Amino acid sequence: MTKGNKIVLVTFGLFMTEAIMHYNMGKNENSNESTRKGFLPPTKSLIKIGGIVFAFSLLNSIIIEKV
Repeated sequence: MTKGNKIVLVTFGLFMTEAIMHYNMGKNENSNESTRKGFLPPTKSLIKIGGIVFAFSLLNSIIIEKV
């Protein structure tokens, strides 16, 4: 595994964890959503969040390699 791939995977893992934590903070502040069980967003939202986090993780890796 290359250094760039490791950077992408570690960054993705950390950013995804942060994104889910932010999702839960927002969900818990909204009284209409607070009755939903579980800590993960609905599948469609989770895929969107994952795509965004992956794109920025990849961008982060590219920037780190150039610096």
